[in-house]
Formats: sequence, structure tokens, C-alpha cells
Amino acid sequence: MFNMDWNELKLFLQVARAQSFSAAADNGFVSQSTMSRRIQNLERELGVDLFHRTVQGIVLTPAAEAILTLVTEMETNVRLIEARAAQEKVLSGNIRLSVSDGIGGYWLPPRMTEFHRRYPGITVEVICSPSMPEAGAKGTDIALSWHQPEDPDAVILSENKMVLRPVASTDYLKTYGTPKSLDDLKHHRLCDHLHYPRDGEWKIWASIVEQSDKVSYRTNSSWALGEATKNGVGISLQPIGVLNREPNLRIIELDGYATSLKFWLSCHVKIKDIPRIRALIDYIRSEVFLRPVPGSAFYSDG
Repeated sequence: MFNMDWNELKLFLQVARAQSFSAAADNGFVSQSTMSRRIQNLERELGVDLFHRTVQGIVLTPAAEAILTLVTEMETNVRLIEARAAQEKVLSGNIRLSVSDGIGGYWLPPRMTEFHRRYPGITVEVICSPSMPEAGAKGTDIALSWHQPEDPDAVILSENKMVLRPVASTDYLKTYGTPKSLDDLKHHRLCDHLHYPRDGEWKIWASIVEQSDKVSYRTNSSWALGEATKNGVGISLQPIGVLNREPNLRIIELDGYATSLKFWLSCHVKIKDIPRIRALIDYIRSEVFLRPVPGSAFYSDG
């Protein structure tokens, strides 16, 4: 009969997610040797190999892939049990929020003051990444994502869109002049996001970038793209709300061109009604989805 330690299963999750013993050790605040030894203990207990060690790193075995799915479910259920036991008058505990770096680094921080004033016992762990996991994956409680969730266990709580327009800094416009039309962009320095769509209403911008020999900056980071634009590196597409916080930036009228990005707020079905989770969901919805106004970062004009 197995006598598995949940703490060792959590270490397995850390290693599987980090795909590295050293990175998992750093995240778990234990030594790499201790991490490796405890994983070996778990492998002996289970009677299967969990990882192939290669020069590039570690790879999950087929058995580990199947076990990972089950242990991830266990993690969700354990956290649900912990949350249910802690439900009282005062909300407390951790919430893992997965967002893009632009939202996590730019939009979120100034809005969290009020949330933490209301709920001082809640710690929000903000995980920023250009490609975000879906709600319920890799320990994510809530996701604010540019990709519509496909996991059948993910509940879509709200959806909206962000409007973007061509933007440049005042310093750039003084140095290089102001383009008057989309065709004029062929004479200007451009900054582009590697994860922007290339089809639909984005075809116009994608075509301009593809044909330009003056693309001076590319990045997979919305934050980095905004900083490059703010510092005069070139013209980029930016959310219209950025002008509220960056007086050095200007929207450029180019044949009325604008485009948009859809985004979704989602949560795993098993945890959506945990009080602290629901508190953050309701707060995000009130700040982003229920009160969008012209000029805000998240404004749908139709």
C-alpha cells in the first residue's frame, strides 16, 4: 500500500512545471540535491521513473504525464479543502492571477490599492507571461487572457476587447515628423509585438510591418513595447488608455485606423465560488468589464 507524502507530490508538481530541478529548488526554497533526492524517493514509492534527464534539462516520462494530471487535480482539491476550512468573516489566503505582462505591470498595480484596503488578508500572486496558462492550469486560480479558454473546466466569467491605435512619443514626432496616412508609415520607424495577431482586422498593421524596412524594435512583451515607444524608438500600436498615464505619447490619426484585441476573464469551475476568489473576480469585473469608459485601457467602442 502506498504511503505517499503530499509534500513530495507538490515537489513533483514544482519540478514538472519548472522543467528543471534547480529552478524548482529555487521556487521551493530547498537545495537542488534535496529536491533530487526527494523526487527519487517518490519514484521508488511509485515504482516508476518520473523524469528523463537530458543535457537540455528534464523531460516527463509518459507515466509522469498521466500522474501530473491526477496530482494537478489533487492540488486543486486540496486548495479547495483549505479554502473551505478557512471561510469565515475575514477573507484571507493566496490567489494566483495569471495575466499578460502589460496588464500585470501597467494596468494592475495602481488598481490593487483599493482591493487590498478592502481585503488586507488576501495575498495576490500575479504571474505575468506573454503566453498565459488557462485557469486551473499550473496552479492558476484566475486568468485574464487574450486567448479564449478551451478547457471544459474553465468558466468564462466575462469578455471584452481592448482598442489599440497608432501611437508615438512627442520626441519621436519632433525628430521624424508626423505621418499623415498609413502609407506614410513606410517612411517611419516601427515597433512591433511578436504576439499581435496577423489576420482579420490586424491584416493592415501586419502588412505594413511585413513590408517595412524600418522595423527598429520587436518584442514579446507589451511592457517593453510601451517603454520603447515612450522613449522614441518608433511608432507602435498601443491601447488608447495609455495616454491617460503617459503624457509624452500621442495617438496618430492615420486614415482613422484602429484595431482591437479580445480578452477573457476565466476561472476553474471548482474554485469560482471560494469567497476570496470570488472577491477578486468581482473586483476585476467591476474595474475592467462593468465600467469601461472612453479613454480607459479597456474600452470597447462597439
